[in-house]
Amino acid sequence: MVADFHGAPNAETNLSKFLKRGYDCLVLIGDLTNFGPANLSKSMLERIKTTGIPTFAVPGNCDPKEILQVLEKYGVNLHSKCEQLDNITFVGLGGSNLTPFNTPFELTEAEIQEELAALTCTTGTNWVLVTHAPPHGTKLDQSDEGTHVGSKSIRKFIEQKQPLVALCGHVHEARNTEKLGRTLMVNPGPISKGYAAEITVDKNDEIQAKLLEL
Repeated sequence: MVADFHGAPNAETNLSKFLKRGYDCLVLIGDLTNFGPANLSKSMLERIKTTGIPTFAVPGNCDPKEILQVLEKYGVNLHSKCEQLDNITFVGLGGSNLTPFNTPFELTEAEIQEELAALTCTTGTNWVLVTHAPPHGTKLDQSDEGTHVGSKSIRKFIEQKQPLVALCGHVHEARNTEKLGRTLMVNPGPISKGYAAEITVDKNDEIQAKLLEL
């Protein structure tokens, strides 16, 4: 899993290093661009396409909403969707809760709650939640100043639904893992700085997360 490219030239280089490790699945957790344009993500998606690795992606708050059309074109869009890979369902929501910066893809807490509630594939046990914004009040949403800036609606959803794993990004300095009930939550940190993470799920649904420096 990788997040927060922000259009940095070294982000694609770091992604190439990550892909060489060989994985069964790739998850892109938003901010593929830095306020656009949406087409900036195409070269990265073309590179991923050549690997044949199944890929799921959600947009970040710094991506224009038009990026959804690009993700759809490449068959990787997970925003407001449920997608199956083997016996695991991936559930996604892009954008973020409101920020002070008026970024292109923001949602109110009520909108986040509504969007998540509409995803009716979350009744089983083998599913993974992918959101760009982290859950509020965790190690994954804490700014350098110590302020928790994540989504309260996403946290409530995790508490109630208890996915196997919850993947997020958005808060670059909050690279960490934490458990909330049975759910393992992971913020890999920004790929633009050479950070990523890998998740292993065994046949008994035992989960391990490893934060990586590329």
